[in-house]
Amino acid sequence: MNSSGKKIKSLSFRINAFIWTICATLLLFFGLFFYAFENHQRRSQIEQAKVLLSAVYQQKNEELANEIFASHREAVAFILNEIMTTKGISAVGVYNMDGFLLESVGIRKSASMEKEKRNLLENGPIFEEVRLDSHPYIAYSTVIEVIGERVGYFYIYFDLADLYSASRLRITLILAIFGGMLMILSIVLHRLLAGLVIEPLGHLRNAMDQVMKGNLGEQVHLPLKNEIGAVAEAFNAMSTRLGEQHDRLTRSMQARDSYAAQLEETNRKLAALNADLENIVAERTGELRASYEKLQAEIQERERTDREKRDLEERLARSRKMEALGLLAGGVAHDLNNVLSGIVSYPEMILMDLPLDDPLKPMITTIQRSGQKAAAIVQDLLALARRGVTNMTVLNLNNDVINDYLNSPEFQKLSSYYPAVVIETHLAGDLMNIRGSAVHLKKAVMNLVSNAAEAQPEGGRIIISTENRHVDLPMSGYDHVNEGDYALLRVEDFGSGIAPEDLDRIFEPFYTKKVMGRSGTGLGMSVIWGTVQDHNGYINVESQTGKGTCFELYFPVTREKAEDPQQVFSIENSMGQGEKILVIDDVQEQREIAHTLLKRLGYEVVVMPSGEDAVAYLRDNQVDLLVLDMIMDPGMDGLDTYKQIIKLHPGQQAVIASGYAENERVKEAQRLGAGAYIRKPYTLQKIAMAIRTELTKGKSLK
Repeated sequence: MNSSGKKIKSLSFRINAFIWTICATLLLFFGLFFYAFENHQRRSQIEQAKVLLSAVYQQKNEELANEIFASHREAVAFILNEIMTTKGISAVGVYNMDGFLLESVGIRKSASMEKEKRNLLENGPIFEEVRLDSHPYIAYSTVIEVIGERVGYFYIYFDLADLYSASRLRITLILAIFGGMLMILSIVLHRLLAGLVIEPLGHLRNAMDQVMKGNLGEQVHLPLKNEIGAVAEAFNAMSTRLGEQHDRLTRSMQARDSYAAQLEETNRKLAALNADLENIVAERTGELRASYEKLQAEIQERERTDREKRDLEERLARSRKMEALGLLAGGVAHDLNNVLSGIVSYPEMILMDLPLDDPLKPMITTIQRSGQKAAAIVQDLLALARRGVTNMTVLNLNNDVINDYLNSPEFQKLSSYYPAVVIETHLAGDLMNIRGSAVHLKKAVMNLVSNAAEAQPEGGRIIISTENRHVDLPMSGYDHVNEGDYALLRVEDFGSGIAPEDLDRIFEPFYTKKVMGRSGTGLGMSVIWGTVQDHNGYINVESQTGKGTCFELYFPVTREKAEDPQQVFSIENSMGQGEKILVIDDVQEQREIAHTLLKRLGYEVVVMPSGEDAVAYLRDNQVDLLVLDMIMDPGMDGLDTYKQIIKLHPGQQAVIASGYAENERVKEAQRLGAGAYIRKPYTLQKIAMAIRTELTKGKSLK
């Protein structure tokens, strides 16, 4: 009995060991999988925290830099306290350029910043995970600068304790739940196997021991309707027969043969039972294999979803960066145009008064050209902000853009830099017209040809070609392309090409691999992109490293005929006849420039510094024309001012002037009755023609 008990106990131990091994394996596998998933989630949340810290800094960068530059420590402290209101931020502070702490809020930092840390920040912002008193934070440090001038260093700490605590809690909870489920499952399996296998086999073994001791006819009672029950019935039958045979053994030796036959039959049944058990094990193994393959497929699908999420996040970040740069470029362009007005306008009037042999004339001419070049750079910024195309006319790419550029001083200058580069043109004779801005399109062609020449410093070919093309298929880089007829401009070179990793970034502002000092402002490709977008066109770029690059620009065609060129400007034909003009501008220098130009043209001039002052003046006075600035701060802007004026004087004529760009508020003012739009800095010719045209139009309507 002891021997059989030990064997049955050994079988029970093995079954339990097998169950616990499977459960432990599943728990370990699930724990590793969930830990990896939770770790990925935690890293994603940390990346979101980095984006938050960078956004907080970008939002306060310019304001903080101005206050540091002006040494307003109270204002700096106020800004830092504003930043501290952001959830999760535990500390924020500012160092000066010498590394000494100016102001800080929250966790106290060292009174000075190490020189090595400052040197690292020269290469860009730094994110790092740190622990202070065993407390986890993510630290963001960067250089504070505005318009290229560095004024100090900035740091900000984001508390990660809640993130880590939540992650550990989730891991502990999930593992506890799963472990509990496995424990319950193992107990259920143990009880099930004990009731179905171990205990019946124990009873069967005890009965066999009784038979082995000579108690023939011993019976075992198992109320089971399975294979073990069948074995028990077979055993009972065998035991009964053994008893009967034992009784007959003394009477006949033939009983032994009968017993042997019965024993052989029992062995066959046991073999059959063993085969059935093997089939059950094989079936269960197949089910486990299928479950494992399904789990693997789910893991692969999760990884694919994560990759798609990362791709979308990268595209969103790139889009936000382009939008932020566009807003910055537009604002800077507006301010520069106001500053450039005096440099562009006054030299023109001075040159008109100087004799031809005056020694000051070359110097003033140089000032004028410098101002015009600076204004051209501002136009690049406006194109980057997609606020630069203001005058769309019907034109032909061959005649009005390409040939005009090839005959320009800019092209002659480029040819002198690269004498070994040959320009070939293949221009379609029947090229259809487009509606666009010849100035911006010429600038785009100039940038493309310049880049192609720089890609072939030792010499080569540049092919400029045009053709009519019908587009009805998708184009690389665009989710949707409008089907229709397009005028195609292609610029192709056979130079160094563009590396695949750079191809997706060539249109980003200031992204360049060129040598600084000879390749312009770094906005060339961005200007091309903005110009094509403003013309409702598309760009296709193909490039191979070491073989060359091909740019294809598609512009929607128009069936309209090209407009006649404008007549030559004559100041005598644009002189005023004493008409009264009211200039409304919030910038004093702009008012002085407009007053001087208009007085020179023979007009009576009144200037007002705000929309409110202009409306008050016009309640008791009348003027022939307004020169209206669209952006004025504080107070009413140009559109609101014009709405108030036409209530007092319906049909009041006006010319709109702005250093920014034509936008919806400008167009709204024009729909209300305002006339031409001119961009600052305006020249004597521009303002003279705009005013004379508007006054002439008004006389014809009376």
